[in-house]
Amino acid sequence: MPSSQVKKPLEGLEGLFLKGERELYRDREVIYYPGAWGDSIFYIKSGHVKISLLDTTGKRLVLGIRGAGDLVGEGALLGEERRRHFVQALGETLLVRIERDRALSWLKHNPEASLQLLRWIYGQMVELEELLLDVAFRDIKSRLSRRLLQLAKEFGVRTEGGVLIGFRLTHRDLAEMIASARENTTLALNRLEQEGILDKSRYRIVVKNEESLKRKCEVA
Repeated sequence: MPSSQVKKPLEGLEGLFLKGERELYRDREVIYYPGAWGDSIFYIKSGHVKISLLDTTGKRLVLGIRGAGDLVGEGALLGEERRRHFVQALGETLLVRIERDRALSWLKHNPEASLQLLRWIYGQMVELEELLLDVAFRDIKSRLSRRLLQLAKEFGVRTEGGVLIGFRLTHRDLAEMIASARENTTLALNRLEQEGILDKSRYRIVVKNEESLKRKCEVA
């Protein structure tokens, strides 16, 4: 199974990424908060980032996890003056920051790369639609199973024991990804472990039986 370190969905924009400044973030370090100025975009050179929405009480809904070869902060290219999301690093993460005006100027002179960027943005929109479908129509067991399969597919590292999700992941992270209480998410994870579908430790999840996990994804 390919890991996020080898996928290159935006390889046509590599000339742009060479123009940016590298920034290294520690595990769980905040990259930007809602309300910050949207004056740049970030290319993920290595590591992972978590993108969340916050409500007024501080609760979070994770909109997505992105890894090496992806962008974050792309709203700055589409008229977003102030950030709408809470974005933080998962594990040590190396980003390349490109100023918005420089990025827009470069894209203007590289129409093929601009088209590739639009295709990538469309892919992010599809993922958000799938998240809405999960929250609206599937129970916790189905939502959790689908998200684990997605993480294993996009960021998995195949080992002798199964597919290791390739970054530090807490039960709270997963709960925020499926719009569930942490306690209910932990119970669902424990059931999957008892059934021999996965192994888990403090921050580590290994999917042992992908076919069984797929069968858990039926619509509620």
